[in-house]
Amino acid sequence: MTTREAVQSLDDETMACAELEQDPLFHKIPKDKIPYYVRSSLARGREAAVPFIGRDIRELCEEAGLRYEITSRSGTFHKVQFRAQIDFAKKPPEIIVYSDSLAGLKQSYQAVVGMNSEGSELARLIDIHLAHEFYHYLEYQSGKFTNEELEPIEVFRVGKWFVKRSSVVKTSEIAAHAFCKELTQLPCLPNVLDYEYLMQNKELSKEQFSGRVEHWKSWL
Repeated sequence: MTTREAVQSLDDETMACAELEQDPLFHKIPKDKIPYYVRSSLARGREAAVPFIGRDIRELCEEAGLRYEITSRSGTFHKVQFRAQIDFAKKPPEIIVYSDSLAGLKQSYQAVVGMNSEGSELARLIDIHLAHEFYHYLEYQSGKFTNEELEPIEVFRVGKWFVKRSSVVKTSEIAAHAFCKELTQLPCLPNVLDYEYLMQNKELSKEQFSGRVEHWKSWL
C-alpha cells in the first residue's frame, strides 16, 4: 500500500479521535462517551456543509462580508505556530492565513491528495484553512458553537451538590474538520495533513503513528 493509499484509508471517526485526544479535558471524558462526541461533531460539520457544496470558499467569504488576509507574516506566537485563525474581535470578523506556515505542508498535501497543477498546492491549502475557519464563523453567526451544543462533562465534584461541568472544546474543531472535508472535497479529514507533515519531518515515525491509529480505533 502506498503512503497515499494508507493515509486516505484513515476513516473520519479515527482522525476525529486524534483531535479529541488533544482536548485539555480529554482525561475527564468517560471512555464510553467518546463515540458520542466524535460522531455528533462529525455530523454537525457535515450537515453545515450541505448548503455550500460546490461553492468556492473565497466567494463564500466575500458574500458573507467576512474579510480574510493571506499574509507572509510569521504565525508563531509564544512558541505556538498557527496556520490560520479567525479574529472575532474585529467587526466583521477577519480570517488570517499564514502562507509561509502553509508552504511547509505542500509535500504533505502531495503525499495525501496527489499532485496538482504546478504551484496550486498552496492555493488549495489556503482554501482548506479558509473553509475550516469559515465553519467557526458560521458558529459565531448562529451563536451556537458545537462544543456548547453537545453534552458537557463533569470536571469537578464536591459531595452530592456541587458539580462543575465544562464543554469539550475540541468537538468544535472536529466539526470544522468535517465541514472543511466536505466543502473542499478532500479524501480525508484535513488533520491527516498535519500527521503526514510530522512523519515527513521525522518528528513522528510511521510505526508510532500506526500505533496511535490502533489506539484511537479502540475507543470507537
